Amino acid sequence: MGKETMSVAASVAAAVLALFSGDSFAANPVATLHIQQSDGRSWTENVTGLLVVDAQNNFSLKQGGGTTDFFQNGQFVNAVDTASHPDYWQWKSDAATGVNYWGWHSAETLNGSTPVSTDASNPWMSVLRLNNVSGHGDPDLSYAVSAVNNNTYTQTYTFAVGEEIFPTVNSANIVHADIAGGLTTKDGNVTISPFGSSTAIQQFQLSADNGATFFTAGVDVGPQASAAGTATYGTYAADASGPTGQTWNYMQIVSKFTLTGKDSASLVGFASITPVPEPESYSMLLVGLGLMGFMARRCKRA
Repeated sequence: MGKETMSVAASVAAAVLALFSGDSFAANPVATLHIQQSDGRSWTENVTGLLVVDAQNNFSLKQGGGTTDFFQNGQFVNAVDTASHPDYWQWKSDAATGVNYWGWHSAETLNGSTPVSTDASNPWMSVLRLNNVSGHGDPDLSYAVSAVNNNTYTQTYTFAVGEEIFPTVNSANIVHADIAGGLTTKDGNVTISPFGSSTAIQQFQLSADNGATFFTAGVDVGPQASAAGTATYGTYAADASGPTGQTWNYMQIVSKFTLTGKDSASLVGFASITPVPEPESYSMLLVGLGLMGFMARRCKRA
């Protein structure tokens, strides 16, 4: 085979690989949490500091190893300062399952006090587990969070995680989202429902101005559900042709749900946007596959 043919083949093969692998990456991750209780109490946590970006610019939840195991007021600390900021995150392990997670609880207990520790008779008003937050170069987002409402008041949770889209998406695309989990109650019945006017718990949103304003991607998932005792939730999933007409450079998942008193919910969510290759890209792919097949036959005959 001549050098010119080999050069063309190499160029087409490189183009085919680029078509499928891409150089996209996740960057600038942000994660926040807000809890609003029906008696007026509220808690806000910025947990972006719990995220770590790897060499490929994918991000994930930082593990306890290598940290102080305490995260308070947006930074890792050797010891928590309950006087200035009573609520904090701590790296823990579930004794029953061995699963590690970042745990948080409100400063207030059921009777309204703010002790250093508590017991089963007077637990924290609200408890959270953060098992996973991640984003990858596809690009996609995922999270796993558990919320425990220990009192009789209704609590509304807003959990948001976002990342930069790079390369940006300015063509036809496919969007996907799904959510699943479990519900548990301590008083006979548990209800989880979308917050406000939304018809779904989890919204997938896209931005063309780096997160200043967002548009719905069209794949909101997670209806209201009620159950007695313990029950599974989902899986609820949706696929659609994503919105076009703008250059999408940032995306986020926002999960907003209301949990009735004495109940808990564990949710695992995922969302992604996938650009649809232009017709010329398909043509290049077919030409590349045909050329590689021709090269294989030539080599076999030789």
